[in-house]
Amino acid sequence: MNFIVEFGFDVKQGKAHDFQTWLSENEGKIAAACPPGIEYVGTFGVIYSSEKHSGGYRQFFSLESYGAQDGLAAALREGGAFATLINEATEFVDRDRAADWSNGLSTSR
Repeated sequence: MNFIVEFGFDVKQGKAHDFQTWLSENEGKIAAACPPGIEYVGTFGVIYSSEKHSGGYRQFFSLESYGAQDGLAAALREGGAFATLINEATEFVDRDRAADWSNGLSTSR
């Protein structure tokens, strides 16, 4: 069974261009650094959505199993290339308590 993890977020005001530049330079690195059982699908700007307050960007990862979430969490905790890249990307995220965000886990079956 495959899963898709979705992270929705807003980028800090005035940082959208910088974020898009960073993504252009680093998306391949994120994909290459993913832990086993996890594939980076991409980060997308939202064109339209019926979801309110879920963020202007979505980042997607494909997981080969439900348990792969543990590998994702461990990779972020343990450091290394994957954690460094995700932490760099997170520097662009608006963390104000009023900022829009969302999380989701979907399955194909």
